[in-house]
Amino acid sequence: MTAPTHVTFAEFVYLLLLTTTGVSLNPVNAAAIALSSLLPDVDTAASSIGRLLPVVSLKLERRFGHRTITHSAIFIAAIAIVTFPLSALSPDLYICIVVGYGSHSLLDTMTVNGVKLFYPFSPAKCVFPLEVNNPHRYRIRTGGKMDKTLAVIFLLGCVPTFIIACQGYERFIRVTQHNIEAAVRDYNEFSKDHLVFATVSAYSMITKEPLGGTVEVVGALNPHTLVFRGRDDRLHTLGREFQSDFVAKNVLCTRGARARSTVRAVDLSNCMLSQIASIADTSAEIFLFGDLIPAGTVSLPENIRVFTPISGASGRIRFNYATMGDVRDFNLEDLFISKGILTIKSIIKGSPAMNLDTAAAPLTGLNNYSQIAAVAEPKESLVILKQKGDTIREGEVVLRKRLVRFFGAQITLLREQILVVQAQSAAAISGIERRLAGAGEALRIDSVECAHTLELFRNGFVSRDAVDLCGLKEQKGRGAFSELRASRTERASRTLLEVQRISLRAEELAAKEAAAERGSEVRSPIEGLLVNIRRIPRNGKTQIAIVIRRFR
Repeated sequence: MTAPTHVTFAEFVYLLLLTTTGVSLNPVNAAAIALSSLLPDVDTAASSIGRLLPVVSLKLERRFGHRTITHSAIFIAAIAIVTFPLSALSPDLYICIVVGYGSHSLLDTMTVNGVKLFYPFSPAKCVFPLEVNNPHRYRIRTGGKMDKTLAVIFLLGCVPTFIIACQGYERFIRVTQHNIEAAVRDYNEFSKDHLVFATVSAYSMITKEPLGGTVEVVGALNPHTLVFRGRDDRLHTLGREFQSDFVAKNVLCTRGARARSTVRAVDLSNCMLSQIASIADTSAEIFLFGDLIPAGTVSLPENIRVFTPISGASGRIRFNYATMGDVRDFNLEDLFISKGILTIKSIIKGSPAMNLDTAAAPLTGLNNYSQIAAVAEPKESLVILKQKGDTIREGEVVLRKRLVRFFGAQITLLREQILVVQAQSAAAISGIERRLAGAGEALRIDSVECAHTLELFRNGFVSRDAVDLCGLKEQKGRGAFSELRASRTERASRTLLEVQRISLRAEELAAKEAAAERGSEVRSPIEGLLVNIRRIPRNGKTQIAIVIRRFR
């Protein structure tokens, strides 16, 4: 075979096979494989390489002959071993040299004379294809028409393979597919250092309105869903039916301007959401990702049909390709975050460099914030003692509940109840005292009468029965007197116990009133500046959230 045929065949192999297996497409590799494909013909002075190295070619041709030692498998292996140190410098260049050299012997097996591939161990000539009855059939004569035709065929074959190799075989397949999965793979590859645009043919999942033209792709939610910026300057999803805002029929991604992306994870615990603007690059396009736990309740879209960059569920706020404009639209700038890490992706156009910094870091160099909150029942009210912009001392009262005054009324009623119980007891005891005085007088009279009757019995004027009857009367009067005395004591004791019980209840209410007074005061845990006051209705109650920026 002539030099043009060897070179075009080596280049065809390079474009068709090597670039497919990962060898880079560049002029150095192309030149290396072309030059190495000519080297085996150094064993003849009639070749192009032989004319460049006449001394070497003449010695090799006289000693070994043409298509022997330099075309043999053992020499190809020797070339691979000798040039192996080059693989440490450039693996692609090493592969091109070895493959280019080996392609020469492979192509020469199609000539009339063939190649002594196993020289010097065997003088047999290797030919392809082989026909025993007519050995020269299907052979190619060096310099003949078929040789030149093959050179043209290989050259023409290099044109489409070069086009495919330029964009890569995977990219070529994706271009032919035009589906959403291929577009997502293209975006993941292109977005490393470029903006990405997509030529789409789709329709709205809800309204069935068609969508066509070129849109900017800003992200990929999953292997079959892209996020793009629509004509309304809002983000929408493009993907499969029932899974995205727009259903893709045909989509093809292309590279745009070069861009640099930075990714930073920021710990927003005990910070204001508006502080993102303090650390974000204002010259870049910003996208926010992550779940945050706010200190208060926030009403956000949840489980809605269309894609939304900010959503909320179970006391969390989820950011997914959200921008600072979305934060303002949802009125979340003054939201205090109690816990959460936010990932900030910045895209700067016009720079190819990549800087991926995904380490979570606190907001260093910024003011530290603290939030205090109180909840008022429907019958209560909250009195804010400070205004936005006021300086707050540590421990100073900034908020007080205006309590419903029922403790004092209850205590007053209990005290009045004590007076009533004491008055009733005094009246009852007074009645008992009067009855006790009458019983005492009757007992005294009965005692005198019994003494007189006993004297008469001793003198024999009355019988024994009269004495016994008089004694029974005296004993009955004495029992009635004792019962009245016991009743008076019992009533006094019962009154004392009732007064003590009511007094204890009044003391408990007084303690609760004092605790409620202390609990109604909300004090600042830090010294700083009052920067925001928010009123948040929640379940019929009112929550007041006060944000204070700490003095440093």
